[in-house]
Formats: sequence, C-alpha cells, structure tokens
Amino acid sequence: MFLVLLFLLLALISLMLVCVSFINRSHIKNRGRVVQLILMATFTVSCYMFFVLVPPEYAALAVFASGLYFLSTGWLVVFLMLFAADYTNIRPLSRAPRCVIGSLACADSLSFLVNTFTHHMFEVESKMAEDFLTQYWKVQLKRPYIFHRIFVYSLAIYILCIFAYRLVKAPAIYKRKYSVILFQMTAVVAVNILCSVLKARFDYSVILYATLAISISYFALYASPRGLLRRIQSTIIGDSVIGLFAYDNAGKCVGVNQVAEKMFAGEAQIVEIAESYLSEWREEHQGNPENVISEERTVTNNGQKTHLNVTYQKFLDEKGRNLGYCFQFEDRTEMVRKYMIEQYRATHDMLTGLWNRSAFEEEVKRILANAAEPYCMVCSNIKDFKMVNELYGTDAGDRLLAAQANMMRRQEQGSSASTRIFADRFCTLMPRRYFNEEQFLENMSRTMELGLSSSFKLHFYLGVYDITDVNEPVWTMYDKAMMAIDSIRGNYDRSVCYYKEELLQHILEEKEVLGVFDRALEEKQFIMFLQPQIANDGSLVGAEALVRWMHPEKGIVPPEVFIPILEKAGLIHRLDLYMWENAAKKLAEWKQRGKEELSISVNISTKDFFFLDVYETFRTLAEKYDFDIKRLKLEITESALMDNVREILNTLDNLQSQGYDIEIDDFGSGYSSLGLLKDINADILKIDMIFLQETKNTERSTTILKNIISMSKELGMPVITEGVETKKQADFLMQAGCDMFQGYYFAKPMSVEKFEKAYF
Repeated sequence: MFLVLLFLLLALISLMLVCVSFINRSHIKNRGRVVQLILMATFTVSCYMFFVLVPPEYAALAVFASGLYFLSTGWLVVFLMLFAADYTNIRPLSRAPRCVIGSLACADSLSFLVNTFTHHMFEVESKMAEDFLTQYWKVQLKRPYIFHRIFVYSLAIYILCIFAYRLVKAPAIYKRKYSVILFQMTAVVAVNILCSVLKARFDYSVILYATLAISISYFALYASPRGLLRRIQSTIIGDSVIGLFAYDNAGKCVGVNQVAEKMFAGEAQIVEIAESYLSEWREEHQGNPENVISEERTVTNNGQKTHLNVTYQKFLDEKGRNLGYCFQFEDRTEMVRKYMIEQYRATHDMLTGLWNRSAFEEEVKRILANAAEPYCMVCSNIKDFKMVNELYGTDAGDRLLAAQANMMRRQEQGSSASTRIFADRFCTLMPRRYFNEEQFLENMSRTMELGLSSSFKLHFYLGVYDITDVNEPVWTMYDKAMMAIDSIRGNYDRSVCYYKEELLQHILEEKEVLGVFDRALEEKQFIMFLQPQIANDGSLVGAEALVRWMHPEKGIVPPEVFIPILEKAGLIHRLDLYMWENAAKKLAEWKQRGKEELSISVNISTKDFFFLDVYETFRTLAEKYDFDIKRLKLEITESALMDNVREILNTLDNLQSQGYDIEIDDFGSGYSSLGLLKDINADILKIDMIFLQETKNTERSTTILKNIISMSKELGMPVITEGVETKKQADFLMQAGCDMFQGYYFAKPMSVEKFEKAYF
C-alpha cells in the first residue's frame, strides 16, 4: 500500500511537469499564474516524498524534509490566492495586506527551517506500521505550529470566499467556471483537516494538492474557456437577429438558428434547404477564390419577400485546410422598405403619385434620348382652381387633382411620363401619334365634374407643344406648352392651343416692351398725338389725346402693340398719368396763347382706379398747371364701370364737382349701356364706331344710332361720334343731330406741332 502511494505521488509529479511543459509552449492568457501554482504544487509533493523516504536512522534529515513540506504548503496557498485573484478578476489586495501576507509567509518559512535545530514547531519519531509492514515518521506538532495553521487556513478561507462570491454573482453560463475549482478546494481543505484530526500516518491531502494543480491547469486554461465559449456562441447564435447556416468541410449542414428557419422555411426541411443553398451558391460563384463574399438577395417565404444581406465565409485553419462554411443572413427588409419610401418621396408627388419636377426632367431626357418617333408635350391648367378649395374645401380640391393625375396617367401610351408641376398644373410627355385631342378633352371634361356641384363648371386649358429638338431643355418645352395656354387664357370658346413660333415672338416682344418701358418713359419717348374733334358747324372744338411711341430704333410703335402689354403687366396707369400731365400742360400753354376754348380729351382705363387715386391726381394737376378744368375732358369706357361701380361713380361725381366733364367712351360696345346711363351723370356721350360699319342690317344700325342720339338729347348730353371716315357718314350724322365728329374723314391723329400748325 505504501509503495502504491509513492508511485501515485511520482506519477502526479511527472504529470504536473508535463503540464508545465505544455502550457509554456502555448499562448494561453493567464498561464503565468497557473505555471507558478503547478511548480509550487510539484515542489510540495516532492518535499513530502522526500520526507517519507528518509531512513529511520536520519531523524534530523526527516525533520528538515518535513519542514520543507510544511513551508511549501504555505507558499502553495499564497500562489493559489494570486491565481484566484486573476482568475476571478477580483481587485488585487492593496499594498499593505500584500506586504503583511508576504512577511507572514517568509516568517513561517524561516520558522520551519530553524525548526531543524530548535524543534520548536514539531518533532519526528520513527514508527513501525504493522499493517503496512514498513517504517514511517510520526510528526509531533508543538504549540507554535498553530500559527502556521492559522495562516494557511485563513488564506484558504479567503480563497474559498472569492470563488463563492463569484459563483453567486456570475451569470448561469459562467458558474461552472468557478464551481469546479471551488469544489476541489473545499475537498482539499476538508481532507487536510480530517487527516490532522485523525492523526493519519500519511497526509492524503498532498495527493489533492497535485490533483488540484492539474485540475486547475485543465479547467482554467482549456475546459472552462472552451465550454464557456461554446455556451456563449450557442447563446449568441440563438439570440442573434442574424440568420446563420453552418456547415462542415463536406458541405453538410451542422447548425441553423431560429432566425434562419423563419427566413427560409419550417424546421422539417430547413437542413435540406440549407444544403441546397450552399450547393447553388457554389455553382453561382464557381471560380471565385474569395473566402468572404457579401451580396444582396431576396427570398420568398409564404408569399412574403424578405430582403437579405448574405455573407458567405469559408473557415481555414493555420495551415490553410478547410474547416467548414457559414452563411450570415441579415434581414434588411425594413431598411429596404424605408429606402424605397424615401426614394419614392424623392421622385414622386405625394398627392398624385406622378413624377415630381426633378424626376420628370430626368425621365423626359431618358425617353427623348432613345426616341425613334415624334413626341409632344401636353400641359393642362384649370381656370379658377382656387375656387374649388374655397367653395368645396381642400379635400375636394385634392380629390380633383388626384382624379386629374389618374386621367393623365391613363392617357400615357408607349414611353410616356407625367408630372404635377405645382397646384393644378400638369404635364405629360407622350408620342405624338397617341395624342388624341377629342379623347383628351372628353376625359378632362369628365374629370372636371367629379365630386362637384352640377351648377359649378370648371374650365380647363390644354397647351400642346410638338417637340422639334429632343435636345432642347425640358423646361423650355414646358414653357412653350404653357405659352400656348397663356395665349387663350380667359377665352371660354377654346380649350386647346398648339404652340407656334409666333407665340414665342409675341412673348419676346412683350418682354422687350416691358424691359425698356421705364427708360422710354423717362426719356419721353411716348409722344402725345391729337385727333381733332369737329362740331356740326365745321368748327374745331378740341381733340382727343392719343399716345404714340417714338422708338429711337424702330420709329413710331403703334399703340395696339404696347398698350395691351402694359395693361396686362399692370403698368398702364403710369402711361396714363404721363399723358394726363402732358394734356394739362398743353392746355395751360394754349390758355396763354389765347386758345382756351379748345379742349383735350384723355382716357381713364379700368386699372387706373386700382393703382391711383384718380380724384386726387386730377386735383393736383389743376393746382400745378393753370388751365381751364372744363377743357380737360375725362373719357371713361363703359367696360371700366363693370368693376367697383359704386366707388368709381363716387370718384366721377367728385371730379364733376370740381368742374371736369365726364365722357362715356365707346358707348354701345358693352352690355350694360342703358343701365349705366341711368346711374352715371355723364356730360358727353361718345358713340362707338361699330354703328357706322357696313353690315347686313344697316337700317337697324342707323335706327339704333338715331335713337341713341335722340335719347342723349333728352338727357341733356351732347353726342360725339368717333370713327367717321366718309362724307356719307358725316352727312347722316348731321341729319341725325350729332353734335361733334371725330374720324379720318376730318383728320387723322397728328403730332401736337402739326395740330397747332393746322388749326392755329
């Protein structure tokens, strides 16, 4: 039995040395503390073997060997404490406790060495074991030995507390890391105490010292880390939001997590699916030497598409040998969905679903770059669309716009594109052969009636531009289609207009007029012309002031060219004010020359009342220039009285109270002439030339004209007829009782200089 124990200790020593050799060749973290612990355990076991093998006649040597064994157990516990602090990541003891423990260990060691001579710690006695039939050494412990025991057991209890604390606090997967060592240490302490209490002839705890050291080297450096790694990997893989397929080097599926199962299929067939997936991947990437490949892919499971980022990885060992494969599947469906929404918002109008401006431009360029046939651009605009929002609400307006967008979308054929420019303006690019004007108008008419009252009718316009140059800027094409719309805006008889180059020329003329208007007004390029007004006795009673533009390069520009442009741009009031002041200044000059009986008629347009205080303007002119107010006649057309009637009539009454004569110009050309005569207290009635034009109903025209003249006589209003061009017309008007005449028969409009030369 004794020999068996010796051989066991020898085997343990050899095994511990092998462990040290193996550990030193590896690069395992924290191996230094483990090596120290194993070497100390080897020394402790070796000292004990040396002690038990000392012959009976060498008592002093036995005392020395036993002392080495006792002091080595103290240092073994110290090294075990250092290992425990590193292994459990417990904060190391501060400097003072470490110094105390080191001092106590040194003192303990010195005491055992001195004991060889003093025998104050213990003594040994050779005894015969009858059952073993061999000699052994019996150790007689003395009282000072208790200090060694207190030192060793105190450190052992501290170490046990460290492992117990970590065992309680650690997560479940980490508990085995500490529980194995805690159990073995507890066993060592228990056996050691038991051997001491029973006064055993052989200290069996020395065997546990060796097995504890070997066990620590195995569990701390190999088994626990690898097992822990497997559990951590299993936990990470199981809880991962990324799907995983794992394969061995033969391509057999060895693992699939739940995320991957949900992505592809049910559990029953997932292994087959995983293996077929690897097979297909190899075929697709045949010849690709990369060990890591990433791609975007889409899979369909139960009718639902899932967008995946797939990462393939091939694992190799340090010698380049294949260990296996792995697929990682990251679900990017939500990311793709959000990206597609953002892309849609970036390229589409959110209300109608049509292209937005920037995307439409790019689409048109793309289509026209590959165009093999003529194309046209069709633009639409709803007249008074704001009224829909005001009368029916914005929801009704949005429904109407959505309906129009659907209509535009239905019109698309071939390579086409539609957009909502803004508000109610839409535009479609389409092959010219697919544009059917009648069908377009019919569909637009139906759309305009959707959800609206039958009593409320919307009018729309279509502008069509036949594209002649596919390289022309897109928005130039759009502008040309809108030019066509602008040319018929306000015209309820037409809904469709095709762009022609004359429209562009007209726009350019408008821009040119507006561009030089300020300078022309400042340089007095606008000249006052006078057309004489003749009484029925042949005498000159005055003239109508007419404007002519003396352009420095183009010569005389007729008023029909620039006046409509200025009216449209809201600038006509500035020209009228200029003419009023010229007329007032000329009347003041005539008064000084003794021609104060002559009058000048000036026109007041509708927009003058919006931009000017007409009454205050003429009052200021009368104060600025010394002229007879009665000689400045103010002509106002009946169309000017259609808006803000009450306000305008109030202004005219105030002007009459100052002494100005009010003339109703172009009487008979409007729709409310007789009603106006009832409300306005005009001084002179100026009959429109339409009654003098040759028609099929000449007799009816002359009858109406006679009655107008007769009616004005009864109202006390002198009558002047414009547009008299022949002697026949003049004779008829004289017989009818007309008071004054104006027209080419008597004189054309002329410059002030010619007028004065002819009549002064």
